[in-house]
Amino acid sequence: MALSHVKRTADFLLIALFLTLIFMSPLSMFFSKEKLWSEAEKRSLALLPSIPQSLSELTSFSSSVDDYLEDHFGYREFYIYRYQRELDKRFNKAGLNSKVITGLNGWYFFNAFDLLKDFQGKTSLTLTQLNNWLSYQERKQTWLQQHGIKYLLMAAPNKQSIYPLYLMKNALEVKGNSRFEQLLEHTNSQLPDYMLNLHALLQREKYNTPLYYKNDTHWNKLAAYIVFQEVFKKISAWFPEQSFRTEFEFVQDETGVGGNTGKGGDLTKILMKKDVNETYPQIKRFRRCESYNALPYQLTDIVNSNGRRSFARRCRTKNLTAVIFRDSFFVPLEPFFSENFKEVVYLWKSYDQKNIEEIMAHFKPDIVIEVIVERHIFDSF
Repeated sequence: MALSHVKRTADFLLIALFLTLIFMSPLSMFFSKEKLWSEAEKRSLALLPSIPQSLSELTSFSSSVDDYLEDHFGYREFYIYRYQRELDKRFNKAGLNSKVITGLNGWYFFNAFDLLKDFQGKTSLTLTQLNNWLSYQERKQTWLQQHGIKYLLMAAPNKQSIYPLYLMKNALEVKGNSRFEQLLEHTNSQLPDYMLNLHALLQREKYNTPLYYKNDTHWNKLAAYIVFQEVFKKISAWFPEQSFRTEFEFVQDETGVGGNTGKGGDLTKILMKKDVNETYPQIKRFRRCESYNALPYQLTDIVNSNGRRSFARRCRTKNLTAVIFRDSFFVPLEPFFSENFKEVVYLWKSYDQKNIEEIMAHFKPDIVIEVIVERHIFDSF
């Protein structure tokens, strides 16, 4: 009798464990606060689609629901972290199919969004796609020009575009033409006047100090400063009567975990590696013109989440105004830019014509700047 009772208890516990494992992820998905950004994958998560209004929308609606359920599956980030940790623990490296590539000399590289395939030239754009992309940029520039607004577009290079030799031992042997390099070939290396070639500006051979964090996806403060000065050479040519603050002082390099946000390298976080230090450039602290301000007016499709805020800054001693569409690569640029505009609105998103028109109901910007990482530069057109 006692044995039978023990068996029933064991069966009950086994069933309870099975049901818990089956339902804990769906329950977590439905009862947890919806997330908009994945720290594990460094990307925006799919949004729940609107109810279709016609039969023709059913197919896209179904696909969007699948994307939403996949992105918001309960404990998804925990499973991703565990996978990366076991991969590193058991094989002492992150595989090429993982989100992170363990490179040479302590360098790590992001590998989502087919970045390795792009490096190898396996995600080529067609001639039609290249021309469509250029036409899309031209339409933006033309509309802004007609309204007396300057436009500047910049693609922040992928880290492997600047430091291919640290990606893997045979990097140059497997390297093909990336999509951005296709664009350069297509334009005979003469990008449109409203677009800066940051790849040429940041060529590693020009600098003795690394321009990207080893442990992080992003460029460091030195690279940001070099880009800032190049941008303001162009802005100074556009507005020669204006004065700008372009000199900032560097102090002794700092040693620590590093990372674009000051909270550690995002790549080593994905791998669950701790205390992986590096040395990186540091800007001397300076007194800011004014503090951060929330957006003073309503704009369409503005998402504010942890670490991804849209906001405004003011510097009353300056004269020009600007709107900047940006992503995480702009984090170390923002302090420099904010010192040089009477009013600047920072929108954490890609270019949005509707936002420009909404802002123009309050003030007409002198400049619209768009900064987007290379891996996403061809996403929206």
